[in-house]
Amino acid sequence: MFVVACSGFPIAVSRYLNEFLAVEISDTEIGIPGTGTIRRWQREAPDGFVFTVLAPSEIGASGFAAGGTTDQAIKNILSFAKKLSALAIVFRVPEEVPCKRPIVTRAKAVLAGLPKGAPQAVLDAPHWPKGQVEKICEATGAIPAQSALDLAEAPSGGMAYLTMPGPAGHRSRYDEDALDELAAICKRSTAKTTVVVFRNIDMEANAKRLLSLLGLAPE
Repeated sequence: MFVVACSGFPIAVSRYLNEFLAVEISDTEIGIPGTGTIRRWQREAPDGFVFTVLAPSEIGASGFAAGGTTDQAIKNILSFAKKLSALAIVFRVPEEVPCKRPIVTRAKAVLAGLPKGAPQAVLDAPHWPKGQVEKICEATGAIPAQSALDLAEAPSGGMAYLTMPGPAGHRSRYDEDALDELAAICKRSTAKTTVVVFRNIDMEANAKRLLSLLGLAPE
């Protein structure tokens, strides 16, 4: 299964839910949307629509600090994700958080401590050494978020979570050659589920173009 999503809603929610079949909810990094918002998304989303969610930013920003704040943030995002039947919860680690042993130990504890049946945990730490991220994921059952165009091999496994943050950051756009390359990577994927999330300023247009290249554009 291929899932192509934008991070957040780059256009009106109703229109987005009519034009796409997946979204990465980004609001959850700063606050959990209310019940009314959740019900609206559930009501307007078509059958089979896929939600993934970003974990509260304080979890990664604190270096996965142990204690009440992290515990409550995890409880909140798990409850929210359950209501949406989310496919994955993405734990982002900001650049200023180093890959040091105490932080790695705490990250393992958080990821391994998620309850059975929780959505797939995704560790998104692009500035940490790839090998270290892979070791954390292997030890906890999480999977790494991977920059799609930097992959050395085709995606594999149960789920691949591929990010498209922009070729030169959020305010940059992908050209046709890059999208052709991404489509080829997706077609080579042997993962049971391949999720591609655009996070750049032109995410709507780029995501639609990828869907077209994959023959998945909505009719």
